[in-house]
Order: sequence, then C-alpha cells, then structure tokens
Amino acid sequence: METVRSYLISLVAVCMLAVLASVLVHGSPIRKFVRLIGGILVLLVAVSPLLSVDTEKLSERLKEICEANSFDTNAVAENRYSVLSEHIKQTTETYIENKAAELGAAIQAEVTLTNDEYPVPNKVRIIGTLTAEQISSLAAYLTDSLGIAPEHQEWKLYGTSE
Repeated sequence: METVRSYLISLVAVCMLAVLASVLVHGSPIRKFVRLIGGILVLLVAVSPLLSVDTEKLSERLKEICEANSFDTNAVAENRYSVLSEHIKQTTETYIENKAAELGAAIQAEVTLTNDEYPVPNKVRIIGTLTAEQISSLAAYLTDSLGIAPEHQEWKLYGTSE
C-alpha cells in the first residue's frame, strides 16, 4: 500500500510541476517546449512502475490464477449434451402428444434419442387409447415428419376408442 501511495504522490507532484512550469512561461516563445518536456516527465513517472515489474513472477502468478480458475471442458461438453438431449426429448414428446390431441386422441409419448453428436429421436413408445384411423395417421406422421421408422414405433394401447 505504501508503494501505491508513493507512486500516486510522485505522479501528482510531477503533474503539478508541469502545470506550474507551463503557467510561468505562459506568454514566452518556449511555452510549447516546456509543455513538451512536462508531458514527457509525466509520462515517464506514470510508466516507471512497469519498468520494475518482474515478468517471470508475473507470468507464474497468472499461470497459478488460470489453473485455480480453470474448468473441465469435458464436463461442460457433457452437461451441454445432456441439456440438449433432454430438451429435444421433451420437445419431441410434447410435439407428438399435441399432434395426437389434434387427431382427437389422448396419449403419452416416450421418445428415445440416438447417442450421436446431435441427438435425434429414433424410437418412440405411444401409450394411450386410439382408434385404428388415429394410429394410422399418427404412425404416418411419426415416419414422415420425425423420421421414426415404423419398426421403431411401439404402441401400447388400452383398448380402442370407437
């Protein structure tokens, strides 16, 4: 703290000296020269602490800080993947259930995703009560719109509503 205090005092003192010198030669032809010398002195005092910096210690300290604050990029990637997968799963299930509701059926959809870099729905289990026409329409929708093959569509029906 003492070092910072002495640095600020010397910087303020040089600034005051430069302003005083500029005021004393106000109308003189050497005014520009005095202002230039005053500016150079202020600049030298301002950057003088940088000349005494131990770059090796600074580098080691920065490395310590980076290591202390580092995070596991694999954990971040895994978390991103799990959040993305869960979002896709929930959105797809809701989408299928809403489509069934449009067809007049109340169902529960359980979607299974691939383990690819970008998870994609590849299996679905439909639980509910549907008519043959609703099953046909929803199965075609699952195949055409979501790309879920008929062999990956499992139907658990509790009777048919007719």
